Amino acid sequence: MPLEGGDTKTVVTIIDDDKPGSIAFEETKPIKAIASNGKAEIKIIRKNGSDGIITVDYETVQLDDSAHTATAGLDYVHAKDKLTFDRGEIEKTIEVTILDRPDEDLRDETFGIQLSNITPDGAKLSKKSFHLVNIVTDAESKKK
Repeated sequence: MPLEGGDTKTVVTIIDDDKPGSIAFEETKPIKAIASNGKAEIKIIRKNGSDGIITVDYETVQLDDSAHTATAGLDYVHAKDKLTFDRGEIEKTIEVTILDRPDEDLRDETFGIQLSNITPDGAKLSKKSFHLVNIVTDAESKKK
């Protein structure tokens, strides 16, 4: 039975707020890892939606063979794994073990970490999917 009158029609807009979101590094500058802490903590965030489960692979990367490049097995433990963000989860932390080098007074080595293979379709990976991690000496610990 149709309704009668001047305002019996309307337009309905359905907004899709069920987006899986995008994955990015929290820091925009290179991450500093204090060698004496024994680990580097790299925060990964999920933004612009948090519906459903997202997975993303990560892997540490040795940059080159130069003097200030961190070497896997000597300066840090190579890491390769997958992060899983559950529905509504917006932050994860990757931990990379930093190896002790007591023979050195000052440390200044850098390695990279790469994000890749995000799933499912619709989830996005930030344009900046590679990040630098700089292993440094804690100046306070060297004063003692």
